[in-house]
Amino acid sequence: MSKSPLSIDATEGETLKYKQGWRALNRLLHKDKSFSGRERNCAFINCEGKGFADNSAITGFDFPDDARAIVATDWDFDGDLDIWLSCRNAPRLRLLENRSQSKSHWLAIELEGDGIKVNKDAIGAEVHVFTDKSTKPIMRTVYAGDGFLSQSGTLVHLGLGNVEKVNKVSVIWPDGTSVDVKGINKSKAYTIKYGSTNAELLELQRHESMKASVQDVFPDHDEARILLPARLPLPSLDELPEIKKPTLINLWSASCKPCVEELNDWSKNVQKITQSGLNVELLNVDGDSMIKSPYPFRNSLISNKGIQALDLFQKGVLDRWIDLPVPSSFLVDHNGDVGVIYKGKVSIDQVLKDFENLNVDPEQWRLMSVPFKGRFISPIPKPDPTRVSSQLLDSDQPKEALMYLEKFNQRYPEDHEVIRMIGVLKEGLGIPVNSGMKMLANANSFRDSGDKVRAVQEYKKTLSKFPKTLQAAENLAIILATDNDSTIRRPQEARVLADRLCKMTNYKNPRYIDILSMAEASCGAFEKAAITVSKAIEIYGDHPERIPAQSRLELYRLKKPFIK
Repeated sequence: MSKSPLSIDATEGETLKYKQGWRALNRLLHKDKSFSGRERNCAFINCEGKGFADNSAITGFDFPDDARAIVATDWDFDGDLDIWLSCRNAPRLRLLENRSQSKSHWLAIELEGDGIKVNKDAIGAEVHVFTDKSTKPIMRTVYAGDGFLSQSGTLVHLGLGNVEKVNKVSVIWPDGTSVDVKGINKSKAYTIKYGSTNAELLELQRHESMKASVQDVFPDHDEARILLPARLPLPSLDELPEIKKPTLINLWSASCKPCVEELNDWSKNVQKITQSGLNVELLNVDGDSMIKSPYPFRNSLISNKGIQALDLFQKGVLDRWIDLPVPSSFLVDHNGDVGVIYKGKVSIDQVLKDFENLNVDPEQWRLMSVPFKGRFISPIPKPDPTRVSSQLLDSDQPKEALMYLEKFNQRYPEDHEVIRMIGVLKEGLGIPVNSGMKMLANANSFRDSGDKVRAVQEYKKTLSKFPKTLQAAENLAIILATDNDSTIRRPQEARVLADRLCKMTNYKNPRYIDILSMAEASCGAFEKAAITVSKAIEIYGDHPERIPAQSRLELYRLKKPFIK
């Protein structure tokens, strides 16, 4: 990895090397390579000012972890420092308990500021301890961070060695004042408050020593089942017809034993599969038209280009750049969006169970995507196609990246970043960009910056020149119906725009129907708005937008408009 440039005036070549180093490092990490080359952790002992000695092995520090952050703290309150380690790989967290038999003395001090002149945690304060063994003080400073991605806490710990007596303790507070504190003895913990010359004994409850655990290294599994909480469209494949119903797409090879075992199992259950309504498409990767499929499912040869498209898709979705194995399968819903990726063999019972759950509530589907119970504190993530398009771009396939984003835009036309990226790719490929789209992007920029007045003006200009730019009409209607500034809201105008959008799409676009309900509620027609948004909810089905639409329905029932 290249070193960071030493100044802001670094040459372009120095900066380029640095960026290339980071890109190379990130590629290795995405491919599960070791951050530090499997080198063992190191620990050194201070030889009383005469240098340092490597005692990594004897202290037990020398694990071959990709360790990142370290915290030193008296975890069990027995007077010596224990170590917490965080790692990039497993185990993500490790406690090294100090079990030294040394009878050395120590001192622990908790400083407390008044919150006015000195911050409550006394960050920046210094503690100087003078003992009978030296005229030079032992010094510690309270830091807000004392290592890479780590903070060791504010309880100041000092090792005193074999001293007989603590002569004096001085505290230099962050405001520059200093004080000598009385009544401090060795091998005890104290609290010292700003403005006081006395120390208060701090009672630390001693913890029992923990039982050391054996590190279990789980073997790599050849099989994985990954549910996508935010589904993304499957890349277009020449070998497949347009997907209009739930489909299981399987990559297989005649020379692959797990593939044969899997497909034999599926063939035995072909009646169960047929009755369920699940469509199965086999894609043979052997590249040999002479190989015939003995299985009762539709089979096609898939080209190297098709294999690569699926491989780059799963790398983009999972952000883990491990090559796609065979067998691998993709469970796709009726919209052509991938719901589950199976790596390795999967039983048909599991597939059918997932197939039955494709239309469950999005929140319930997200809960099913993790193998343990719990609850999420974040909203359901929105589908992000940019990592897939980035994989295609990195593989020198800009046209395919553009096609994928355009396919996504057909499913989710309100994603402004995708629209922007489509424009960038078209410009890079020399494809003329629709002037209406340029004006739309300009209007969106004003809206995103918070200048709603200018945004409304630009949306209206766009529609006057390019009346078929539906995205401009949609964005304008939302602002006019829901903006929190009453001088900007024009609910009647929003209602006309939204109704026009609904008529153009024969009232089949749930997003436009949803916007119409916002405008109706803003006009005070709450009962009508409730009926309208109920239609949108029904059409949304399992789309993530169904949840906020249901929240709006509750608002309308309370006779409240939806205001952003």
